[in-house]
Amino acid sequence: MTDRPAKDISIEYAHIYTNDKIGDEHKLSLQILGQLMKERSIQRESSSLVVMIDDYSFPDPAFDYESFVSWLSENGYKPDGYFRESQLLSVCDSVLKLVTDSDLRNQIASYIRSKKYPCSLFVAAWYLLRLGLISSPAFDHGLTGKKVVNILPFSLKPFEDKAMEIIASTKFAACISDIDTRYFEGRLVA
Repeated sequence: MTDRPAKDISIEYAHIYTNDKIGDEHKLSLQILGQLMKERSIQRESSSLVVMIDDYSFPDPAFDYESFVSWLSENGYKPDGYFRESQLLSVCDSVLKLVTDSDLRNQIASYIRSKKYPCSLFVAAWYLLRLGLISSPAFDHGLTGKKVVNILPFSLKPFEDKAMEIIASTKFAACISDIDTRYFEGRLVA
C-alpha cells in the first residue's frame, strides 16, 4: 500500500489506441469532462486529469504522443499525465497475485499464457494504481485520487465489469465504491 492519494479525484478521459486517430468520441469525452467538472464543482487543484494511451492492444509505433497531448491542451484539457498501457504489465502481474478467487486467477493466467494480457486486468491495475492502493515507479503518485472517474465509450463496459470482478476478489474490494464511470456512445472495440 502506498501513501494517501494526492488529489480528491483522478479523472481519465480521451482514452485512445495508438492505431487510432482523434475522432468524435475524443471530442465527446472532452465535452463530458467539462460537464462533469462543472456538475461536481471540481477544482483543477484538487483533481488530476489522466489519459490512458493503449499501445498494447493495437500497437502502432507511428502514434504521435506529443500531437495528441497538444490537441488535448488546445481544447482546454491538458492532461496532468498520460500513461501507456504497456507500462502496466508489471502492475498487472502484481494485481493478479492479489486475486483471492483461485478460479478467476487461473482463468486470467491461462488467458495470458494462450493469448496476451486481458483488457480487464489492465483496467483493474489502472484503477488500483490511480487510487494509490498499489504503486509503480512509472506512475507519478501525485496523480492519485481518493476517487476515480472514467469517461469511456460504452463499448468498453464489458471489460470494466470484468475489472470490477477482479478488484472484488482482492483485499481492495471496498474501493469499488470509489470508482465511477461515465459512459457515452462510442465505437465497438475490435
